[in-house]
Amino acid sequence: MIAEKTKRFLVDREGIGFFKSVLESYEDVAIFSVIDGQRGLIEIIYSSGFEEDVRGIVADMVNYGIEFREVSDVQ
Repeated sequence: MIAEKTKRFLVDREGIGFFKSVLESYEDVAIFSVIDGQRGLIEIIYSSGFEEDVRGIVADMVNYGIEFREVSDVQ
């Protein structure tokens, strides 16, 4: 059984649009949501079968000056 996973990240606001475009270019890998655009809080929901793909995409963003900080409980 493949489980659904959710991760939340804080990211520089200026990089949100670019990251969204890149992630959406990988059709059906993940669902992207902006939770709080002012703070740069985003959420990614994906199937555990795409775990490595999502990790790779997020890791590659550092090459474009976008760094992610995973957060678990944000208020």
